[in-house]
Amino acid sequence: MAEQVTYPSISEKNWWTIREKFKSSLPATVSANYIKTLLTLGSEDSAKSNVILPMKRLGLIDENNKPTQLANDWRLDDKYKATCEIMIKSVYSQELLDLFPDENFDRNSVNGWFMGHGVGSGAAGKMTALFALLRSGEIKDIQSQKTSNAKKPTTKPKSSTKLKALEDDHTNNQDVTETPVSKTTNNIGNRPNLHIDLQIHISPDSTPEQIETIFASMAKHFYGVENS
Repeated sequence: MAEQVTYPSISEKNWWTIREKFKSSLPATVSANYIKTLLTLGSEDSAKSNVILPMKRLGLIDENNKPTQLANDWRLDDKYKATCEIMIKSVYSQELLDLFPDENFDRNSVNGWFMGHGVGSGAAGKMTALFALLRSGEIKDIQSQKTSNAKKPTTKPKSSTKLKALEDDHTNNQDVTETPVSKTTNNIGNRPNLHIDLQIHISPDSTPEQIETIFASMAKHFYGVENS
């Protein structure tokens, strides 16, 4: 296996955040606490290993953590591409540059090249990302991205959710309104229907008037019907 060679890696987000800060005010010293605070990192050790050391390797800060002339040029838009080319030539092996001479390259191949020099896939992926960033030499407008990201969390998801809720509510209302309800009515108010079997024993001696009185009494007590 090839001897392990460590190449720098800085996340794209951190790269542009640092450059944007340098554009507004070039610090006298890039301390671990400066980087930790600027990038909201968890510790100064993380700032040293993930940012300060790579920046030193790229030539952006010197051994005393002071920004170099290259860092001053790096923050200027009209010199950005040239500084990227300087960093590429000073950091990467000639073999890598010969294999991938321009920005249009296969990332998997570059990733494999870094892994072939003794690093894991995760570290190789980060190295490849920075190599691609330098190779492109293109400036990313971080302010425009921030504005774009700020506009993304709109009320659209909430509106969609609200609209869905309204649609569901409308559907539910329709279900309630349109669902037929079986009702049994009769011509005697809203009383419940009753089925009663009656056995009436009428004496053969009863007169028609007595029989009429019996049925009239039944109608009154069972159905609330009064004879007019």
